[in-house]
Amino acid sequence: MNKFKVFLTTIAFVWLWSCGFWAIFQTVRSGDIAWVGLWINAWSLPIWMLLRFLWPWKFRGEQREPAAFAAVLTGVAVALLSDSEKGQPVYLAIYNLFVVLVYLFHLSALRHPAMPALDAGFPCLVTADGKNWSAAEHARRGNFDGLLLVFLRSSFCADSRGLLMQLSALLPELKRRGVGLVICSAEPPSRWSRWITAVPLLEFLQLAPGESANDAFLAPGGAPLTQSATFSEAARPSQWLLDSEGFVLWRHLPGNYRTPGSAELLRGQLFRLQD
Repeated sequence: MNKFKVFLTTIAFVWLWSCGFWAIFQTVRSGDIAWVGLWINAWSLPIWMLLRFLWPWKFRGEQREPAAFAAVLTGVAVALLSDSEKGQPVYLAIYNLFVVLVYLFHLSALRHPAMPALDAGFPCLVTADGKNWSAAEHARRGNFDGLLLVFLRSSFCADSRGLLMQLSALLPELKRRGVGLVICSAEPPSRWSRWITAVPLLEFLQLAPGESANDAFLAPGGAPLTQSATFSEAARPSQWLLDSEGFVLWRHLPGNYRTPGSAELLRGQLFRLQD
């Protein structure tokens, strides 16, 4: 299912980019304003996602991506109002609206398998070097009063990189409360080096693919087609607050890859360690 979604997502964005170039060509050839509406309609989401990819600390993802969605609807309105014959620009703009909706609410949706419940012990994970990682042992070894586990999808994901950079503002609070921060990913730290340097992480775990202990946290085929040659798996975004014995006090399982959570959400849950 993940590979199917990745493939359809690639097709959707290739279509939107191509439709925008076609609209530019038709605008130059015919001068019809309706094609300008189609251009706005087709390129709104791809340009917005490109901006988020380049500057994730400035542009954060939302469920409906209101900035991009408003521009998509504006393009539909321009095409409808300027094309009295309701020709190709109108039909393509409506089709693009359908493509955008499918991406926002289905292709980027995230379904989690059975996960550790509240008050249950967090399971051991297997790292890329074949070692077992235990939350309770890590807390005991670091003399932590609790652990904050953050699973990041992948370095290609703008929202994962944005969340990683937000965590720098959370570190003083974590240190004051004696909470250890653990970042989990399917990629090695070298793929995150550009952003890790700004966030002195206490622990970074690269999870081993194909290990049954990691199945709930890794999505096979979740990486985009451009990354699949090296890393075909991506972590399912989630955040976990554990006590010093490795029991789950709180968890956040987002329903969409574009909304993995924020540092402020994590900060607001730290009080649970005092209960």
